[in-house]
Amino acid sequence: MQRLLSLDIRSKVELIERVVATEYWLYLPPLASRQASLIQLKELQVKKIDSYVITQGDLANGVSLGVFSRSESAEAAIQRFRRAGYEPAMRELPRTRRDYGLEVAPESTWLFDEGLMEALTRSFPRLQYQRKACGGLAGTVSFE
Repeated sequence: MQRLLSLDIRSKVELIERVVATEYWLYLPPLASRQASLIQLKELQVKKIDSYVITQGDLANGVSLGVFSRSESAEAAIQRFRRAGYEPAMRELPRTRRDYGLEVAPESTWLFDEGLMEALTRSFPRLQYQRKACGGLAGTVSFE
């Protein structure tokens, strides 16, 4: 941003969040009390089902049955739990990655050309950019 500003190119920082993976959390829904969920936990442990009581959030007093990185694995586990007499629920947990980018102001894009981009990528080898169409005639340039 400082390099662009020194060239009279106005820009602003933008936060870019991307979902990079999804995990699948299996759980038994919350019961009426902590005591009831502890009884259910002991029952699961007797059957050698790895689990723990959820103590916080909207699922407090529920029982966690594990987190799976693949939907197929989670679905297979759901079938195993059903055969054992339980009806688990599944919640998708998106894993995000935060990046920061610069968006060149539309009135400054005319100052931005391929020669400048080549110079910037020599200085910042991991720099990525893309031109985006906007509502008007001018385009914007975004860096990540």
